[in-house]
Amino acid sequence: MPKSHIMIRRLAIPLRRYNIHKQSTSTKILSSNYCKYFSTANIEQSHDDSVLNNETNLEYLPDGITRHVDFFGEAITFVNNVDCNTIRSIHHQLPTSSIQSQQSTGANTQTADIVDTQTTSTTTSSSLSSSSLSSDSIINATSSFDGMALCILSRGSANLHTGNDGDGPEARAFHSSAMAWSELIRCAWEWNCTDSGSSNIISSPMLAVASVAPVLAQGGSHYVHRIDRLLSTTRDIPDRPPPSLYEMAQNAASFRDAILPTASYVGISSINGEPIHLVTPRERWHLHALHQLLQNNHQDAMGAYLRLLELYPGDLLGLSLALDVAHTIGDSEAACRAATNVSSYWTERDGGALRLQQSHPAQNMATSLISVGLSSSSSSSRASTAERLAEIAMSRDVEGSGGTSIWAISNCLASEGRSSEMTSKLSSYDGTQSYEACGYLHFNTRMKGYAGIALLDQKRNGADRSALAKYDGGFGNVLEYSGNTVEGKEKGGEEVCLREKRIPRSVRQDVAGAVGSMFTGWFGSSNGNGDGTTNQTQQQSDSSKAVEVQDVKKLKRRMIEDVVCWLPPSPLLLTHATALLLRLTLCKAIPESDDRWADMRVAWSTALQESGNKDTTESKSPIEFMPLAMVASSLVIDPNEHLHSISKVSRPLQCAMQGFHKMGKLMKLGQLKLASTSALDESSNTTLIEDEWREVMKLLAQARDSCHRWEMPTGLSSSTYTLPTSNEASSSSIGWDFDLRQFLEYPLNYAAMQVGDYESLCLARTICSEGTTLRSNCPEVWWRYGNVLDKLGDGVAAENARAASISLGSGEGGGKF
Repeated sequence: MPKSHIMIRRLAIPLRRYNIHKQSTSTKILSSNYCKYFSTANIEQSHDDSVLNNETNLEYLPDGITRHVDFFGEAITFVNNVDCNTIRSIHHQLPTSSIQSQQSTGANTQTADIVDTQTTSTTTSSSLSSSSLSSDSIINATSSFDGMALCILSRGSANLHTGNDGDGPEARAFHSSAMAWSELIRCAWEWNCTDSGSSNIISSPMLAVASVAPVLAQGGSHYVHRIDRLLSTTRDIPDRPPPSLYEMAQNAASFRDAILPTASYVGISSINGEPIHLVTPRERWHLHALHQLLQNNHQDAMGAYLRLLELYPGDLLGLSLALDVAHTIGDSEAACRAATNVSSYWTERDGGALRLQQSHPAQNMATSLISVGLSSSSSSSRASTAERLAEIAMSRDVEGSGGTSIWAISNCLASEGRSSEMTSKLSSYDGTQSYEACGYLHFNTRMKGYAGIALLDQKRNGADRSALAKYDGGFGNVLEYSGNTVEGKEKGGEEVCLREKRIPRSVRQDVAGAVGSMFTGWFGSSNGNGDGTTNQTQQQSDSSKAVEVQDVKKLKRRMIEDVVCWLPPSPLLLTHATALLLRLTLCKAIPESDDRWADMRVAWSTALQESGNKDTTESKSPIEFMPLAMVASSLVIDPNEHLHSISKVSRPLQCAMQGFHKMGKLMKLGQLKLASTSALDESSNTTLIEDEWREVMKLLAQARDSCHRWEMPTGLSSSTYTLPTSNEASSSSIGWDFDLRQFLEYPLNYAAMQVGDYESLCLARTICSEGTTLRSNCPEVWWRYGNVLDKLGDGVAAENARAASISLGSGEGGGKF
């Protein structure tokens, strides 16, 4: 473990028979420039400690069940080798565990040191058998949970570990997050691994929540199964099967309704007439949300998180997961409600109205997360408030809140068309430092995609090349190393390509090894000739063979850290990649036949293929919970291939999917380049192609107007009309405003220009009019507006629009970011 000068106090508060016991506080040596969060971990917790230590709220817990306080002052329940007859569930059978001994964490317990001996020590109950996990295991698990919680909230930048830098800053960010994540996975698997042959229960559900819930929120259960297949090849936990995130989460969720029967309490059956639950109410809400996420019911999980934040506004993990789920399902209103539910609570913990109190150590993280929720909509009032909060959080703590603050600021600047500022925030050197270290679940790669979109909106000289470089350096790199390309598919797919991936190498170790080899060559022992060169060739060949054998053995032993460092692309990541690639294609930065579209088709095919797991989610599409992903994948994949009944989705989403699938076929995205046809064939197909583009335009317009659009089947002279389908579920959200704009505004304008008649050009003009009104600082909108006016015959207004675009910076510069 790395070294640090900061010690972390841990409090264990098992409450038994009106007696409050505090376990001997101990620490775990951690390393990061972010340990400042832990230096004040046990001060200013008056709100939460008053609840735990209030004698009117004391809990009666049987031996083997303890509650430990995490960094945020919330309780984490540990069930340590308790007989299964002591705990029962209302709805289902609880899993049991059998722990041989503390072997998985025994090697790490030597890093824990006692720092405070003033508190009253607890005596371990004699009823616990020898197979119980030790208190050091609980301390390590709590420390790992705290470190992973910081990683989740900051998207990887506030990390207690520093990754290797041998493969660049992006791989270093991936490795830093993987170190914290793999440490928690080991602890969570130790506490939530089942054994059908045992009658004892060992579990800590919140460890599984922190390990799996963020992945389920952004990728769904199908994506978790993909990671589990990669984890099945690891062999770094002695005497245990490889960890399974899905099984771990299922075991944890099974305790959501577990209660303690009368026998546990010596004559006391309940408190206030209510059954006594095994876990705390806050943990129950997390487990109910986890249960819904496992079934890809993200809408119901969103409701659970909103209820959780109403009751426990200080739960930052719940707020982060709520924002992830809201972003996945495209519900900006739910994201706003999640942020406003907790905003006043965290404002009070910012030192009070007069700043006379000490601020909570995680207050800046909370402020940045609140700004993300407020920025999900393009409303000017929300955007201004969100931008102010994000700037405050960044000015105070750029390391911990930089990534989420940049996410919020990007949404705010994009809603007003301030593309120059957005480019500076995301593409300049100072701007990239805010999110470069956010490697958890490829967050920094997604921000690179936002930077590419900002460059295209700024429309400077060379902006298309710079945006393309952002795509290749971010999304293209992920697709390449994971085998989600045409070439990777030929080699065997992601499971074969990722099998040989290991954590990044360290530059310091490489330099040390090179220097050692140099001095060995200078001062090595001679072998008869005095110059040490007699058997040099033979020695080199023998050493090279030995190194090859060692490398082969090393490759066979794959660690959890290797898997979670090099993750396959999630549906959310592919959605952002498709958005940027589509923008690059529409602005002619790349041709429609570019090989990147073929790679994107392979990646979507892998994400949508059947996983082979016989669970309830397999009857649905793997991305049915993510509307914007369904739209993005429709460009290269027929929706009917993975969606069993397209009529079950909302009417706007159905129109968007059909329109994009037709658009992808017309542009031949991801398809093999066909032989060129003759000029006669092209002229005969011109009318048919124009009709196809008109159908695409109508479908996308219906999706944009939430199916409130009136259609005239035969044009302006039509005597019949198609009424809008107002009685259908047409108000469901598809995506947050900034993300949805990339799929509806720009492609719809492109389709209208392809049709080229007066009615279509009027639609394109209204789209540009909305852009120039709400995002008047965006050069690309004014330039596009000028092109539409040119086709309408208004040359003077077109020149004025292009002049406005140039005055805002269009065509200037030429330097690459």
